[in-house]
Amino acid sequence: MSAQCNTFDKASGNCLTCFGGYDLVDGACVYSPSNTANPSDLGCGTWDWKNQVCLSCSNKWAFNANKVCVPVSDQCASNDASGACLTCFSGYDLKDGQCLFSLSNNAKPADLGCGTWDWANQVCLSCSNGWVFNDKKVCVAVSDQCATHDASGACLTCYQGYDLKDGACVFSASNNAHPSDLGCGTWDWKNQVCLACSNQWFFNDKKVCVPVADQCATHDVNGNCLTCYKGYDLKNGQCLFADFNNAHPADNGCGKWDWDAQVCLACSNHWTFNANKVCVPVSDQCATHDESGACLTCYKGYDLKDGKCIFSDSNNAKPSDLGCGTWDWDKQVCLACSNKWVFNADKVCVPVSDQCATHDASGACLTCFKGYDLKEGKCLFSDSNNAKPADSGCGLWDWDNQVCLKCSDKWVFNADKVCVPVSDHCASHD
Repeated sequence: MSAQCNTFDKASGNCLTCFGGYDLVDGACVYSPSNTANPSDLGCGTWDWKNQVCLSCSNKWAFNANKVCVPVSDQCASNDASGACLTCFSGYDLKDGQCLFSLSNNAKPADLGCGTWDWANQVCLSCSNGWVFNDKKVCVAVSDQCATHDASGACLTCYQGYDLKDGACVFSASNNAHPSDLGCGTWDWKNQVCLACSNQWFFNDKKVCVPVADQCATHDVNGNCLTCYKGYDLKNGQCLFADFNNAHPADNGCGKWDWDAQVCLACSNHWTFNANKVCVPVSDQCATHDESGACLTCYKGYDLKDGKCIFSDSNNAKPSDLGCGTWDWDKQVCLACSNKWVFNADKVCVPVSDQCATHDASGACLTCFKGYDLKEGKCLFSDSNNAKPADSGCGLWDWDNQVCLKCSDKWVFNADKVCVPVSDHCASHD
């Protein structure tokens, strides 16, 4: 049943009447065309249009301390008013209001966005909040800009600042107040602050949304891992590559790796598949992008042209930090570094070593790619490895086939598929 239904048919779940701001169309409550007062709360089920406050959250959402609706963990079978778990689904144990992966459970879900997992048959029965099945019955995330969506994940209505076009919520041409927070899911346009982060993102100590590690199966509000996917062990809130696991992913930007078939099922946040089904990073200047990685909208200071975000001719306030992903144009400081870059002691973004498979917040390596050994936070060439890359600028080397899969940061393939450096004077490049 839709949270916008005031009354509904118990047999079919179709809406009979709607709350204020919605029209009844074919058994569904659709956002009224005349309604210009969009809710600012992503998970609100009953919105007070007059006073612009949320009266009650949607199913499986609960008010946090700021009276903003946040999702209840998908592992909760039941929960209290604060969202704390009371009981858990099969395979999880209840501890301090959270459902943690049972130590005795060795049958981990293979589907990142699955909310209800059939442990006996190892299939997903229903996706998590904000996720839907794709044509392969794998759960994929719905766009955070969708106010409502259909069963396929296509947007039906959009939040303030976005226009509905072919099932997608596209940044309104008339909207010049871009969010300054890359990972924000619910943006308060009026006050220009983020109310809630996107799926798999969390607030850091500066209230900027940063991504949760892709190896976390579940995580707490601070982004610390609670449980890990197959091939990783939980240690101090991080998912580290398991000692027994010698089947490393061959794809640097893969967020969900099929260990059995050795293929990537889904790329990490802000990465997308290229024509060769290898994950490549989306430009940090893209506010939103399509499945191919082409930009749909841009951050402040950039103009959209042919799927790319080009530095605006009128913008003379260039970032002074080469590796910055989210730049505050007004204060001229970096809020978050680009993918595979981290802040150093001087708060300048520096690149993480290309040999790191995973790394901590300081950029120190936690695990290494094949052919390298971890020593004091660095990935050093293994003494036993005599199959050195023939390409000095290669970041991701296929040791078995002796070819380069991806160049290092600030390097690109030339016509001969050899990595060559990009000019140091380029702020961005194709």
